[in-house]
Amino acid sequence: MGGTGAAPKITGNRIPIVPDGGWGWMVVLGSFLIHVIADGFVYSFGILVDVLQKEFKTDNAAAALIIALLTGLTLGSGPIASAITNKFGCRIASIIGSCIASVGCLASYFATSMGFITFTVGIVMGIGFGLMYCPAIVIVTMYFEKRRALATGITVCGAGVGSALFGPINERVIKYFGWRAVFLSFTGVILFCTLCGATFRPLQFISADEKDEEDEEGEEKKGDETEHTKEDAALLTPNDPRIRTHSSSSSQIDRTGTNSAKGSKLSLRAANSMGQVNGDGLRGRSRSGTVTSSTGYLQKKDVFYMGSIHNVSEFKENPDKVRSITSIHQAVTEEMASRDENILEVISRMLNLSLLTEVPFLLFAISNLMTSVGFNSPLYFLPIHGEKGLGLTSTDAALAITTFGITNTAGRLVFGLIGDRELPLPYGWGKDPARNRLWIYNLSLTFCGILTACSYFFNGFIQLCVYAGLFGFSISSYVCLTSVILVDLLGLEKLTNAFGLLLLFQGIGTVFGPPISGYLADLTGSYHPAFVFCGINLAVSGLMLFTIPFLNKRKENQQQKEQGVKPLVDHGKLTNLDL
Repeated sequence: MGGTGAAPKITGNRIPIVPDGGWGWMVVLGSFLIHVIADGFVYSFGILVDVLQKEFKTDNAAAALIIALLTGLTLGSGPIASAITNKFGCRIASIIGSCIASVGCLASYFATSMGFITFTVGIVMGIGFGLMYCPAIVIVTMYFEKRRALATGITVCGAGVGSALFGPINERVIKYFGWRAVFLSFTGVILFCTLCGATFRPLQFISADEKDEEDEEGEEKKGDETEHTKEDAALLTPNDPRIRTHSSSSSQIDRTGTNSAKGSKLSLRAANSMGQVNGDGLRGRSRSGTVTSSTGYLQKKDVFYMGSIHNVSEFKENPDKVRSITSIHQAVTEEMASRDENILEVISRMLNLSLLTEVPFLLFAISNLMTSVGFNSPLYFLPIHGEKGLGLTSTDAALAITTFGITNTAGRLVFGLIGDRELPLPYGWGKDPARNRLWIYNLSLTFCGILTACSYFFNGFIQLCVYAGLFGFSISSYVCLTSVILVDLLGLEKLTNAFGLLLLFQGIGTVFGPPISGYLADLTGSYHPAFVFCGINLAVSGLMLFTIPFLNKRKENQQQKEQGVKPLVDHGKLTNLDL
């Protein structure tokens, strides 16, 4: 299949052709199924905890280490997985990840100790899932622009669907065939993800040759309209430093092919990915070729942005002047195209620690770490808490996981829908979508934390399902709004770096959270202290972010005093945000 090798070297600028549909929907399906299977395994793993503890006679802390390493490596390996994806392409990375994860799952079938499963599931499958997740998100953002919010929303809903689906299935498999059968069956299911990854067809890129004089000569013969077009095109050439420095402008691309006796050529006009840069913008034609490239995705600045590009402030501030964001599409110059970016260079770019000097981001990163500490443990211990702590049957405990999956899916849809919109709140409080997103994110995490800390009150089957449902719905904002809020805080320019650091913080929190919760359960003989510990972390992670608007306002005032004039607004940053 095409596009599985290294990216071709191209002179001039390359800009991806964004289909916004077509085969993109097959890509969405493949990514959705990867989320269903991978997240379904992770979120339903709690069903296995009790039977594994009985089989190998271990405590909660040892068992929790499995899920800690599994989710921690999946997230923490994000920068490495991103670099591999950037080097070899989404298709190859996802297929390799699926094979690694399926090997780890198959090896778990032959486990003779909890340490064996900790290695095969926690480490091997964690690395495999990390290589599956990254390309599954990246490829969707590459294929969609106008409909990106819808496409990524469908994709991430796979996590909730997988939880709802595999919870009761795993319980039945354990009941009738034993716990080893769960790993055996999942081996085949995870291996199916190689077919899902095969749908990640490499995108075509437009290569514009700014020195092509043949088109210019042809344009001279087309009258006044053509002459005007050439003059406009001369205003901004591919060598213009504004393009090389990725100026914050937007454009649209309309690809029309024209054939002649000499061959075929691609005509670029003002429409969806590259074109108008200002009112009189770039409208001229230049002869171009299209190439298929499977690599270099991280050159695109919005590759981790899961919302609609049309809601980015750079676009909204200048709807008439710009039609697509050239800084987003970040043309790959001849210098970039002449060499492959080293994997270590990509990792270094994503983990640039200088970003931690920005207090709002540091606060957001610490908040994410605390959220990760408290996120996985309640879900992991929910089934065993239901069985041992509340005396429920394994079937009832599995239904609580199903409830979580259903409401988590609904929450991702709801938060994704309202996160980009004005809200009908009194006094005009809901008119700023950026402020709305931060409020929704903070309040939902705070509510989720308080809810989890009050686990003592959920002491029956109905109550446990209510808790699981509310937990699943409220925590979904954490997944849906993170990348969008990052852009609100820092702008699109720093998203890749910020997202890489955030994955590292999330991985660290996820590694430490479950073992600490398991230790508290072993120490007290009850799972309630573990839930309280997780709830406190979740609530604090939400409450601490209410200080961000004040920090930004203070920084802005300080800039005004230092400069003596009102500073220019840095579009894309969440400033002047009144509570």
